[in-house]
Amino acid sequence: MTDSSAPQTDAAAPSSPLIVVGIRPDTTRPDTARPDPAEPRPALAWAVERARATGAALKLVAVVDDPKAHAPEDPDAHAIAPLEALAIPLRATGLAVTVEVIDDRHVDRALPDAATDAALLVIGTDHVPGSRRERGHLSRHLVSHAHCSVAVVPDLDEAQRREGVVVGVDGSEVSHRALAFAADEAARLRETLTIVSTWMPVPVSLDVNMTYDPMPYDLQAPTEAFAQTAVDEARTRHPDLDVRALVAEGEAATAITDASTSARLTVVGTHGRSGLARLLLGSTSTAVLENATAVTVAVR
Repeated sequence: MTDSSAPQTDAAAPSSPLIVVGIRPDTTRPDTARPDPAEPRPALAWAVERARATGAALKLVAVVDDPKAHAPEDPDAHAIAPLEALAIPLRATGLAVTVEVIDDRHVDRALPDAATDAALLVIGTDHVPGSRRERGHLSRHLVSHAHCSVAVVPDLDEAQRREGVVVGVDGSEVSHRALAFAADEAARLRETLTIVSTWMPVPVSLDVNMTYDPMPYDLQAPTEAFAQTAVDEARTRHPDLDVRALVAEGEAATAITDASTSARLTVVGTHGRSGLARLLLGSTSTAVLENATAVTVAVR
């Protein structure tokens, strides 16, 4: 493992939050044979903007499988050079930036472990256009193993106007944390917060023989009431925030994804790292990540 640090600045004080950015070394080498669709610049640019706005320190991390195979004479220097090339101009602007290279073939575990003390892990898309590989495969694994919240930054059309923050809520404990994160971000960015809540029809038994009414019970009204409590929660946190509720019948992931088409940020909750929750993000979080139409933060 190789670590290179910038001199301490006010932004790098112990109390400063830390943002870890996953960087693929092959996307920063000048001898790369072809442009890599998973090139990390959008993720890095997003992390830099957030660090500047929040006073956070940055750590650029690359996970390299056997660096000695690429440069047996000086594997550490060869691996660290691309990260330093990214870090030096950022330090010149006043950001506190460190870099780290980890020798490990399991990026889905090594990168989250490097972000153990971080407030946020930022990664780029791993989707390769034209390939048969499932979109979001690596992103999903990184999120499921992370100790902290994870921001997934897909390649987006820079010409498209994006505005608003979208968050999905379902009443769970992590949902409240996702709502708080989304409200804080909407207030910081001065954007409208849209709270998405959905319901599915529930067939109701009408007799002791458990015969079900073919007409399902409509949960629109109680879901609207629940969504209003979430709106009130966000406004209590930020009284001047513009908050709207979107209540729809159907799958939560579909509603969140549709609402995020032109959003600046999407926020979903995800499970912890223990037991099955470590392996299963939940169908809603998984589907939103796999079909991300905006920068998406999975809140731990």
